[in-house]
Amino acid sequence: MQLLKTSPKALLALAQSRASRVDVGSTANWIVSGPGPRILFVHGFRGDHHGLMPIAGALQDSEVWAPDLPGYGKTPEFESEHNLENYGSWLRSYIQQAGDFDLVLGHSFGSLVVAAALSQGLSSKSVLLNPITSRATEIGGVGQALAQRYYNIGAKRPELLAAPLVVRGMSVLLTRSPRPGIRSFAHSQHSQHFSSYRSPRVVVEGFKAASSGSVADYTLGLGGELMLIAGERDIVAPVQKTIELHNQLPNSQLEVIPKVGHLTHYETPLEVARVVERFVKG
Repeated sequence: MQLLKTSPKALLALAQSRASRVDVGSTANWIVSGPGPRILFVHGFRGDHHGLMPIAGALQDSEVWAPDLPGYGKTPEFESEHNLENYGSWLRSYIQQAGDFDLVLGHSFGSLVVAAALSQGLSSKSVLLNPITSRATEIGGVGQALAQRYYNIGAKRPELLAAPLVVRGMSVLLTRSPRPGIRSFAHSQHSQHFSSYRSPRVVVEGFKAASSGSVADYTLGLGGELMLIAGERDIVAPVQKTIELHNQLPNSQLEVIPKVGHLTHYETPLEVARVVERFVKG
């Protein structure tokens, strides 16, 4: 992988220069062209396909498919609840229409969607990036209590859900890099794409699913080739819980990226891409 410019911002621009929109059924979808393996990216909570594009930019030898999850970006919301069972069913249907992939990657909430689909019968080599390996209620703490209260209030006062000050506060809390350029990039991406949900119902129901679910709930369905990528300083998905899951799954591999938290897709996309590239070709 030879890249002259490897900043997250440059990698995002590189992905966008190779991307075209090709929808799959009712799902808005972008394909980042490349000659090699077909890889599917499933983004995290509150974002859309843009979030994982810096990683796609670094995967020059792969063809990356990046949909907006139902209820986010350009994809219509579910008529039914936005829970993990429905997202898992959506992912399986999407792949049936798009064709098989050499690898499926899910980040954060996307790791729950991928795990749910695998438990429902999806068969795929998979990467879980910053996987949610414990319920938010198990982590506890002041942050979780405040988040729960915020979404409870937001259900009644939807304008608060996308309040710029709150979005910036979340971004500041999650960003771990000491480098001003990377911090500025992460904040900019959150400002542009962190409130791309189609209606308040989508994000309130999504928070319920994200905070009450865990990849560990689906261990019986995680029998295929599996790579877990964790951030050493992740406060949303603590690395120790990911290590415990790895120890429970003899078919899994584990990579821990040092000095980064939950935003590996923004802060260390090149490092993530290198792990993904080795795994998909291995």
